[in-house]
Order: sequence, then structure tokens, then C-alpha cells
Amino acid sequence: VDGGKAVEQTYEGVMLKILKVEPGTEILWMDGGTKLAEQGLLEEAVYCCDKELARKPKDSRALQFKAYCLTDMGRCEEAINLLDQILLEQADNLHALLGKGHALLGLGRYEECLPYFDEVLGMDADIKEAHIYKGMALYLSGRYDEAMDIEIFRTEFMGRFKDQLSRAEEQGNQD
Repeated sequence: VDGGKAVEQTYEGVMLKILKVEPGTEILWMDGGTKLAEQGLLEEAVYCCDKELARKPKDSRALQFKAYCLTDMGRCEEAINLLDQILLEQADNLHALLGKGHALLGLGRYEECLPYFDEVLGMDADIKEAHIYKGMALYLSGRYDEAMDIEIFRTEFMGRFKDQLSRAEEQGNQD
């Protein structure tokens, strides 16, 4: 076995132990990826997605989950490429649209991401993340009043602001 293959087998073996996969049982890569992501192990979750995509290259669930992980890791361009693959076949995929908007937001392309959030909200106005991301894009692009007109964003924004003030006050009291 060459060195690269040995490293991959060792890496995979460690992941299987983390996931508590018994020898001889079928590996459910997407379930494992979800568990790893919940633990903040995004690189490992991406690895699981890659293993699933090696078996089923067009699996939209694996592509989408990998894109979400990549966005969270700051690898937004890669995420957009994956989401575009999904949107070519499923132009109305709500989660892929939301993910692409989020990745564009991560790249600081605020005006460009807004139509994606609007499209998602047009399909389902109850998606909290779409409201929050849209508010963030508006706020970061200098459109403060429009951002604050979004109730969910305003509530979330003010809640986080209050938390930061409380933490700063506690820190000041400790010094």
C-alpha cells in the first residue's frame, strides 16, 4: 500500500471509530457526516460527503450538505460550484437557493445574494434563516432601515447585541 492510501485508510478508520461503526456493518456516510458536523468536525463531514459522492456522484443531498459545510468553513466559492450543480437540475430547490445566497453573503456579495433570499421567502415565508440572512445582507450593504424592517432579523440582531453588552459588562466588572 502506498503512503497516501495508508493515510486515507487510517483517517477513515479513526472516523469510523468516532462514528462507532462496527466492523462489517454498512457505512452510512451521510449519517456519519451529519453526526460529525454536529460536533463541529466540518472537514470530516466533507470527507463523508466525498465518500458518498464517490458512490453516487449526483446525490443532491450529499452535494448540498457538502456545500453547507464548505460555506461554514469559509470555502464559499467551492460551495457555490456545488450548489450550481444542484440548481442546474433543480432550479426550485429551496435549500440549494438558500445555500447559494448564504455562500454569496459569506463572500461579501450582498446585493447578489438578495434575490436568492427573496426567492426562498417567496416559496416559504416561514424560513427563519432566509429572513436573517437577508437582514444581514441588507445591513452589511448599508441598508440599515430595510434590514431592521425584517422583524426576525431585528429580534435576532437586538438579542445578540444585548448578549454582547451583558458579556462586556461582566468582563468590565471582573477587571
